[in-house]
Amino acid sequence: MRENGFRAIGGLAQKLTSGLAKGRDASVVRLKAEWSAVVGPELARVTRPDALLSARGARSSRSGSGKVLRLKVSGAAALEVQHRSSQIVERVNAYFGHRLIDELRLVQGVIAAPPAKPKVKRPDAAVERDIANKVADVKDPELRAALARLGARITTGRRSLLIGGLGALFLGDDLRAQSPAKFLDPLPDDHVLGKPDAPNVLIDYASFTCPHCANFNAAVMPVLRRDWIETGKMRLIHRHFPSDGVATRASVLAECSGPDKFFDAVDTLFRTQVQWMTAPDPATELLTVLADFGVTPEKAAACVANDRLLDKVIADVQSGQMLGVRFTPTVFINEQNYGNPGGADAIAAILSQVGR
Repeated sequence: MRENGFRAIGGLAQKLTSGLAKGRDASVVRLKAEWSAVVGPELARVTRPDALLSARGARSSRSGSGKVLRLKVSGAAALEVQHRSSQIVERVNAYFGHRLIDELRLVQGVIAAPPAKPKVKRPDAAVERDIANKVADVKDPELRAALARLGARITTGRRSLLIGGLGALFLGDDLRAQSPAKFLDPLPDDHVLGKPDAPNVLIDYASFTCPHCANFNAAVMPVLRRDWIETGKMRLIHRHFPSDGVATRASVLAECSGPDKFFDAVDTLFRTQVQWMTAPDPATELLTVLADFGVTPEKAAACVANDRLLDKVIADVQSGQMLGVRFTPTVFINEQNYGNPGGADAIAAILSQVGR
């Protein structure tokens, strides 16, 4: 499971400062940014992702994916990397949460040293005090320091950093002052599926790039709709908790579909997750997937630039943080946190105990 709460703060800070990956090599951009974490520092010193290619021949036909990662490798390490190629393929696919590639194609080349990290302008003393106060309740000293450093970056450019989702940590003092219990009930801007008087409430925090969320949507949601929502026994609330910039863009575009089409757009995004995540340009493929919901390129551009829609996503992230969400999916049923409860039978068993 790709955790997208505090435990991933190091990797997410890098994503926050690098912005959204765009263009035909979006997947490779993500790999380059996280390569050391994907394959380990030893392999990362002698290899570098170069391009994602389409394979040809019988192998691609059998596998169904047919994609090859072209990997630049230092000449002296080529033989060792060749021996470990299957391990690298497994690690890359595990990182994306699905089968992205079938094989490697090694090319020899010079592996440049990673670029120096840009210096972060130090905020003034008042801002530093404010950030320190906001992370003071974090007990882990290393995590507290990491959050403070991230806060310093966020003060230098709100929108470009918030697009990764977790910049909301340092916004909304009025929200942080409220009781977490408030967020266990439907909020005014929530998307709610089901009858207004349905006695049971299920809140689902999800990320559109999370494979476990897609599995939950495919295996659990149809049963919930049939047995609980359509029978008037449950209200379902979807809240955004994006794990990366691509997921944040997908969240904004789901909002762009409008309240009447929102849940159908959510279902479509999860059902086609592999299609648009593995496309050369995920941002463009998202528009293809959502075309039936009126999300034209022009409308999408306006929505991505719309602070109100982004603020809705941020508000969902904030509420999740207030409730202790650390990964996706995280499900709350009648005010209790059940994490990822598993299949429909598990949720039915929970409801048999806490149902109303």
